[in-house]
Amino acid sequence: MTVKNAQGKWGRARFGGSSAQLLASCLAIAVLVSAALGWLFMVLRNGDRPLLAFGIMAAFTLPVTAALAWAVLVDRSTITGALEKPEDSVESVWYEKAASGAFTDILLVGGLGCTALTFLGTEGTAGLVLGGVVAFAMLDFGVRYLWHKKTAA
Repeated sequence: MTVKNAQGKWGRARFGGSSAQLLASCLAIAVLVSAALGWLFMVLRNGDRPLLAFGIMAAFTLPVTAALAWAVLVDRSTITGALEKPEDSVESVWYEKAASGAFTDILLVGGLGCTALTFLGTEGTAGLVLGGVVAFAMLDFGVRYLWHKKTAA
């Protein structure tokens, strides 16, 4: 007789069953999704060695798709040590504050940058401009998150 809410290292599936059934389901889904991604890569690449391209893409995406399948299928309450409400943690508060501040900064810097570039008549490629915006956003968020973390302690 098994206990329904028994906790374990890998947890149990939302649809019931043991940890072994969860891991088998995740692996099956991962193999199918990785094979589909490998096939898509092989078709779109149109290279000399299509089976090699398929194999490499399927092999490299298999761990990621398995992890994503597990994250979707697992029941969090059955994982040993998992928080019941992770969204109520102090880290999520730091994340929300950093994200909202970074968003405000992106709007401000983006607007001022567009105005300045318009009056200066400077042009740039879309990839370079968008890459700069993304780099700024990531750096701004990271600095804000670390600052909130440091000041909270």
